[in-house]
This record gives sequence, structure tokens and C-alpha cells, in this order.
Amino acid sequence: MKMLLHGILIFLIFIPQVFSQIKNPVVDLILPTETSELEYISKKLSKNNSFNIKTYINALPEEKHRGDLLIIVSDKLLPLMNTDSYSAKFALYVNSLNFKSKKLNNSSALFSDQPIQRQLLLLSHIFNKKIIVGIPYHNEFYKNVLKKESDNYSDLEFLIVKTEVDDIRTVSKVIQNSDVLLSTPENKIYNSQTIRSILLSSYRHQTAVIGPNEGFVTAGALASVATSSDQYIDELITIMEEYIKTNRLPKPKYPKNFVVKTNKNVAESLGIIISSEEQLVKIMKDD
Repeated sequence: MKMLLHGILIFLIFIPQVFSQIKNPVVDLILPTETSELEYISKKLSKNNSFNIKTYINALPEEKHRGDLLIIVSDKLLPLMNTDSYSAKFALYVNSLNFKSKKLNNSSALFSDQPIQRQLLLLSHIFNKKIIVGIPYHNEFYKNVLKKESDNYSDLEFLIVKTEVDDIRTVSKVIQNSDVLLSTPENKIYNSQTIRSILLSSYRHQTAVIGPNEGFVTAGALASVATSSDQYIDELITIMEEYIKTNRLPKPKYPKNFVVKTNKNVAESLGIIISSEEQLVKIMKDD
């Protein structure tokens, strides 16, 4: 009995010492600038109990002060991932093709763009009839994806056209010959310099636009799929916890969860009756 009590006493003394030696990994979070939204990301990540966050702006900390894991936010900071100082590196809100072109070691990502298949699914549920879908593209990746997807949509006729950087004329011709313009996430085609001309052309020809992101909908596109900040952060936390628990780095991926954004004024001007954003999300997830 004395030996049993002695053993229990040693166990009770020893266990706290073991747990005190188990430290959460330190995560260096690099933000491109200081904004309220980016500060929100930092604060929400800091509340997680699986790791400890240290936040920096636009640059890595000195080598001697670096943590165990790295998170960068935005394409602008992708060059910072060319370092071997961390056991694993994570990119948040980066374009899928930009990330893949870097061929980074020990790295994963949660992409900023939505898969083109998801935008196509949204389009098919908004327009329940035979239509011509115009898709100007620059990167061959989108041509290949769309050709594979075309067999899944018998009611959609695809007009897939190669275009060069900032080639508004080609995009306008596609708009003239289509019922709907499906915009890819290619910044070389759709950017702050071209968006106004593209949307004005779509208004003139009464061609609906499915935008590559929420910003396009605000500017005048009919609809788009997007992922909220909370959805991004929650999924990033899941990815990181998976790595910490298993020591296996998840593959880079598009965000799993999403919302639908629509522009009711545009829908009304085009004479389109459109379901609520919540209903469209439900239909797409059930599909």
C-alpha cells in the first residue's frame, strides 16, 4: 500500500513537469500591411490554443527570433517563403496559379481564388436554360479545365477564347457573342484598369457577368462565389492543427466553404429572377 501511494505521489509530481515541457509551436504571421481586416486575422489566430502567434509586417523576423512555422498573407509576400528556417510554411489568400508557379518546398496554401468549376456551377443554377457562356482566358490551365467541364453541362454552349494581357477588344467580342461572361481569376485580364470597360460593354450588350470575386459584384457583375474572412481563418486553423498533430503537410487547396454574392440591381436590369444568396449556396452544396 505504501509503495502504491509512493508511486501515485511520484506520478502526480512528474506529470506537471512533463506537460510544462510540451510547448505550442510559435507561428510567425507576416502581413503585407496594417489594416483592420488583417488585424482581425491576427487576433483570431492568436486565440487558438494549438500554437502561439507572433505578427510581423512585410518582412520576416531576424533569423534568431524566428518561430517554428510561417504564415504569409497575400501574393505580395510569396517570395518570403523561399526560406528553410521553418519546418512548414503556409500561404493564405494567394492566387492558385501564382503559388503553384513558385514550386516551394515544405509549403501549403489556402487559395484566394475560387475554383472555376464552382463559378460554373453557380452560373448553371442562375440560368436554367440554354445559353452561350463566353470565357476569355490567358492561361491554358483554364482552357483545359473548361473543356473537361463542358461535358457536364448539356444546356451550356461554351465560347472559350484565348486573349492577351489587357486585351479589352477580344473580351468585348466575347461579350457581344455570349449570353453570360464567365470571368476567370486572371488578373492579367480582369484588373482595376480593365474592369470598367468590361462592365460597360456587358451593360451595352445586356450580357450578364459572373465575376471572379466579390469586388466584381460590387462593381456591377451579376454574381460570384466568395469565401468570407472567418471561413478562411477557420479553414487555415484546421490545416495548421492537422499539420501540428500529424506532422504531415496538407496539399494546397481552394477554400472548402463559400458564400454567394449577387447584385440585385443588375439582375433586375437584365430581367433575371435570381434566388437568394443563401438558397443558391444550399443548392450548390446539395448538387
